[in-house]
Amino acid sequence: MQGTIKLLGRESVWSGGSPERDRIKQMENPTKKIPGNVLILGFVALASGLGQDLITPVLPAYLTLLGVSTAGIGLIDGILQGATSFFRFVSGMLSDRYQNRKRFVFLGYALSSIARPLLALAGAFVPIAFLRTVDGMGKGMKDAPRDALVADSTNAKAHGRAFGFHRLVDTAGSILGPLLAGMILLLLTPTLGSYRTIFALSAIPGAATLCLIWFGIREKSAPTRQRLAGLKRLPWTFWIFTLGTAVAMLTKVNDSLFLLRAQGAGVSLAWIPFLFAGFTLVYAACAYPIGTWSDKRGKLPFIATGWLFLGGVELLLSTTTTVPLMLGAFVFYGLFYALTEGSGRAFIADIIPTELRGSAYAVFHTIVGLSVIAGGFSIGRLWDSVSPSFAFQIAAMGSFLAFLVFFSLTLKKHGHEF
Repeated sequence: MQGTIKLLGRESVWSGGSPERDRIKQMENPTKKIPGNVLILGFVALASGLGQDLITPVLPAYLTLLGVSTAGIGLIDGILQGATSFFRFVSGMLSDRYQNRKRFVFLGYALSSIARPLLALAGAFVPIAFLRTVDGMGKGMKDAPRDALVADSTNAKAHGRAFGFHRLVDTAGSILGPLLAGMILLLLTPTLGSYRTIFALSAIPGAATLCLIWFGIREKSAPTRQRLAGLKRLPWTFWIFTLGTAVAMLTKVNDSLFLLRAQGAGVSLAWIPFLFAGFTLVYAACAYPIGTWSDKRGKLPFIATGWLFLGGVELLLSTTTTVPLMLGAFVFYGLFYALTEGSGRAFIADIIPTELRGSAYAVFHTIVGLSVIAGGFSIGRLWDSVSPSFAFQIAAMGSFLAFLVFFSLTLKKHGHEF
């Protein structure tokens, strides 16, 4: 059976048959149609993002109420990112060997869907850190195979559009989650009990996520195992891009510290989730058109511009913190993600062959993830030991350096992707 879905004014093919039929349909008009697997993975990301971002904007305040320090909050983020990085590497490599992305995607989402609602039963640093570690394991297990599955299911001329669509729908969940959390806090007031109610509700979108993957994803089976790809087969352009991104992440302020900065500027606890939803709305609204445009103009100019915006935001927040300024800063923070996230993943898909994509995404996410851990903890220590302003100044310097690196790479293209 085959049907069509109207998406943003365009007709998208959703094949209920095999991936090969989906691929054939995609070839008919490769730049205008979203393949069925990408559609399903988009709605999987929406449900999972809703569950994840019910928790993300309120967890720093919950930890603060429990007496956890800023460095401790940064450490929990770092532990989550560490688990994510390790399992990204393992699952990406194995998905290339077995040429089966779906099983790793399902297992990863299952781990996260179990760990998140169990936060409602955790009231101390150690159990919370453990559950965030399990959540990170799940996130890492599914990230590289999922990105490879999106790339495998899409025509090479439409990678930017496909990843832009995926980021759009993913961030739609990241809007709904904080809005729901904010409404609960307005109704119940911010207490340990109301935060635990929010954590428990994340079980609902988690269950929906697993059903969508199990019944919706179509992937051809590989009758024979593939040998693990050698990292030496990855092109030098990939390594330059990966190391450049990793260096940039060493000084990036993470989302939790951005939210704490907003709280310190006078944004009330009940309104923090709405601020988070606002910046993800900007991210969602811009991700798809930027992805489509990047297919025509190249990915690197958008990535460089994103880091320039982030540097400006961090520099501004290092000197002034008022509520109106914070609102504007979060708009540009959303633009940073829209410009860099989808474009970066699409750039890797453009330069890596199908049989190496799981490994390439595994290496990229692992190296960058380790940089996020080191950067998150070090910026948190600077926040505690010196001042928030100094931490943001260091972050701004790193972001401007990243802009110069990616801008230099853009100039070397001479109209071509490297």
